[in-house]
Amino acid sequence: MMKTALLLVTVLGCSSDDELPSENPPPTWGVPISGGNLHVTRDGAAVVTDPDRDRILMVDLATQNILAEVPVPGDEPGRIVEDGAGRVHVALRRGGAVLTFANGRSPEVLARRAVCAEPRGLAWQAATDQVHVACASGELVSLLASGGAPVRTKRLDRDLRDVVVSNGQLVATKFRSSELMTIDAQGSVVTRTSPPIVQRFGFRPDGPTTTGAADAVPAVAWRTVTLPNGKLLVSHQRQVKGQLSMDTGGYGGGCDGSSGPVESALTLIEPGLPPSALAPIASGALPVDLAASPNGQLVAVATAGNNKVSVAPISVLASRDKDMCRPPHPDDDDKDDDGLGAPTSVSFTPGNDLVIFYPEAPALVVRGVTSGKASQTIMLPGEIGYDAGRQVFHGQTAIGLACASCHPEARDDGRVWTFEGVGTRRTQNLAGSILQRGPYHWVGDEKDLGVLMDDVFANRMGGGEVTRSQKLSLGPWLDRVPAPAPTPMIDVTAVERGRTVFVSAGCETCHGGALLTNNQLFDVGTGGKFKVPSLVGISARAPFMHTGCAATLRDRFSGGCGGGDRHGTTSTLTAGQIDDLVAYLESL
Repeated sequence: MMKTALLLVTVLGCSSDDELPSENPPPTWGVPISGGNLHVTRDGAAVVTDPDRDRILMVDLATQNILAEVPVPGDEPGRIVEDGAGRVHVALRRGGAVLTFANGRSPEVLARRAVCAEPRGLAWQAATDQVHVACASGELVSLLASGGAPVRTKRLDRDLRDVVVSNGQLVATKFRSSELMTIDAQGSVVTRTSPPIVQRFGFRPDGPTTTGAADAVPAVAWRTVTLPNGKLLVSHQRQVKGQLSMDTGGYGGGCDGSSGPVESALTLIEPGLPPSALAPIASGALPVDLAASPNGQLVAVATAGNNKVSVAPISVLASRDKDMCRPPHPDDDDKDDDGLGAPTSVSFTPGNDLVIFYPEAPALVVRGVTSGKASQTIMLPGEIGYDAGRQVFHGQTAIGLACASCHPEARDDGRVWTFEGVGTRRTQNLAGSILQRGPYHWVGDEKDLGVLMDDVFANRMGGGEVTRSQKLSLGPWLDRVPAPAPTPMIDVTAVERGRTVFVSAGCETCHGGALLTNNQLFDVGTGGKFKVPSLVGISARAPFMHTGCAATLRDRFSGGCGGGDRHGTTSTLTAGQIDDLVAYLESL
């Protein structure tokens, strides 16, 4: 009955003259998929963070009993970690805090500790008995597992994602670039590494080449875990650096013409060796979560774009990516789809069986991958969750590409793309009052989101007809996603001085109002008329300008990238004034 009900809800996306919803669509539901919302404790309880419903659930997997349901309104709970004493710690992404429970079976809250504006990753380090928190705004915060205020806050790079412990050392990852940073005992970055670049045929390269192949470069690192042997495994995306056409199916490519410019990937990081690009075990879009079994024999990847979970023996990690024609979405009939919507999280039990969280159902599925038991579905309390806009945003098209592939978490991938006949364009950020920021694209050629969906999703991405329900729902759903939090202010007086520079340089003429944009097109000396972008959350959006030519905000004001004095009177600013202006921009 439950699967049938979910199917009926999905049918609302069909197109017809009397299609629901009406001109007054139903309330929006859910948040952008992030993944990593499930942890199975050492004593066999499942701790589920449900960011779509702002709650935390505790489930006894042996009895299938719901042990606790803890509401956390407005907090958007995310990553989970268990410490050596069995305490369970949860990152509250919108709440800016870490919530600590006595264990994974009781709703007893021991502490709620403020850490940063957007805590993303969590790790427990046995040697120090500390919980480390990786923040989107760049802080790495360390807490005693037993309680108390932060014992250390180190400011690293913006866009931190996961933090893990490997061979006794902390490793923090960056989300959009997929860079890994090894951190010493003093909290300083000692090494940096990235997944390797591989080659793909079938895409027209966007730069000089003598091989006819295009670079596939590492991008969005959804999840990083430590394997039982101490090696690191990264579930991420790659951007195939080919030229894209704006014609029908223009984003396709590959040797068979049916692959997209974004592919799912796995990279193995072994201390002392170069990172290894692995042969794929997951083929769908959005490889949002990853888990390894405690016995070190299995690995599982959840791909939300095609509603699949792929499980493979750990021995597959010995297979390297050598196929230059590898499409990102080969036949995946052997991958299981439980019919419960998009899987966002995976974890293994102490007995090495797989647990999967399906938030739309909502349900947990326990697969007896080692015990041989039949799969069990544990229905969680609450109604089915569905939003046509959320569904079309995360669902993959025929070329294995989802809107969220380039706009992860409804933001941006930080990538620069090359379009035939147009040139280079940096992915734009969708978060922060998107409905008030039309028209869309850098040249303002998409008057509203409905037109954009028909052009980009249906036409270029090969997504087929966009239904009325999806058009009515996508805008309101995206509009709920807040802009990224600003960089923490270090020098308040510098920010105030920068505000004065911002006004005196004439920046406020175009970047005014609540969203710091007038939504107009202007030629500011950068090669034509382009849309004035909102500056809210600008510090999270490197690289800058429509071509991505400015790696940092400071670069925007030097090196000839920003258009000169046609783009604000900045040529006479001193180095100190530019520092102040950057400090102000980072505070927005």
